[in-house]
Amino acid sequence: MKKESTFLNYILYSIAFFTLLPNSVKELPFMLLGLFSIVVFIRERKIDTKTFTILVLFFVVNLFSLLYTKDLFYGLKRIEGFLPLLYLAFSYCVFSKMELRFERKFVENWILIFNGSNFVFLIVVSLYFYYQNIPITYNTIRTVFNEIPLINMHPIYLSITSVLGLMSCIYIFRDNLKKCSFLIVVNIVLLFLTGARATFIGFFMILFLVLFFGRLSLKIKFSVGVISCFLIYFLFAFNSDFKKRFIEMIIPVSYSKVNPNNSTSVRIAVWDCGIQKIKSSNTLIGNGIGDVPSVLQQCYDVQYPELEKYYNTHNQYFSILLGTGLIGLLSFLLFFMYLFVNALKNKNNFLLVLVLFYLYIFNFENIIERKYGILLLLFFLFFVFNIFTKPANKPVETV
Repeated sequence: MKKESTFLNYILYSIAFFTLLPNSVKELPFMLLGLFSIVVFIRERKIDTKTFTILVLFFVVNLFSLLYTKDLFYGLKRIEGFLPLLYLAFSYCVFSKMELRFERKFVENWILIFNGSNFVFLIVVSLYFYYQNIPITYNTIRTVFNEIPLINMHPIYLSITSVLGLMSCIYIFRDNLKKCSFLIVVNIVLLFLTGARATFIGFFMILFLVLFFGRLSLKIKFSVGVISCFLIYFLFAFNSDFKKRFIEMIIPVSYSKVNPNNSTSVRIAVWDCGIQKIKSSNTLIGNGIGDVPSVLQQCYDVQYPELEKYYNTHNQYFSILLGTGLIGLLSFLLFFMYLFVNALKNKNNFLLVLVLFYLYIFNFENIIERKYGILLLLFFLFFVFNIFTKPANKPVETV
């Protein structure tokens, strides 16, 4: 029992180094967690069957769509990308049925390691700039995030990682934020450098919800509010590139015509094609998970030839409707509705906020269509803001 508990802790600690793990092995500790839960299930014979059925329904719907998709090769590739929906849901349902608890010290250490990894990532990026003699501009920083060898990460996913770090720090150390204050600043800097507008706005929405509904002292709420106002002023007053990205979004004339160098105009174009193709697709079952790229490209080629490369829908809901129709969208929303209701039932305010944050982000990005996007989403929903932080959080043996 003790050896199994130690092995589980090692797996979970390895996940905490997520940002620094080479992309080729990023999924490995999550897969080990899935395999470990199978071992536990074989021994204990306990699983929350009802919850598991709800959580894997979206995966099953996508699997079924392989029967009518034309591009079976790409469809299988997408199914492989969705596998965490199967094995992490299984892990959650096995461990939740066992009423798994973690020691407070373990949870604190995990959060510190996860956030510390974000700090080390920034250091690595800084050294990369120095040794490669790259001129430091807002655009080159975003480019390096996406292209740095081994641990590169797209800015939008990196911005979400920083928000998850911030939320976990505030949640776990809300009674002593000084213990995590430096890492909070690190994540804010990381969020700022990514230039991800949707996540940036979402972050302040989260901050608003936490300040008004979180169990924080009035002094901390006031301090965080003042610091946030100062941060917004600083970003827009002293960084012209950051301000320009938001001006592009606000002024319609800046995206009235498609310009590959204007991300807002590109987004408007892909949304337009997404909506058009949804209207002409099978409303109930969509086109099949493998045909989404080809369906979109047909529209781009005819209406927006300026888009020289393929773009996804930049809207998770549009992508689901194109792939698996209303059945897919309803199964996807059922997944989050279950977590939302469960969070309400257990008065888990931070899980509620996290669910709302992702439902908001899905309007702008296809988060679950990259491995590191879906892995972080599921792990934080199932473990960090769920099993890790059960109400009592008593120091009970983990397995």
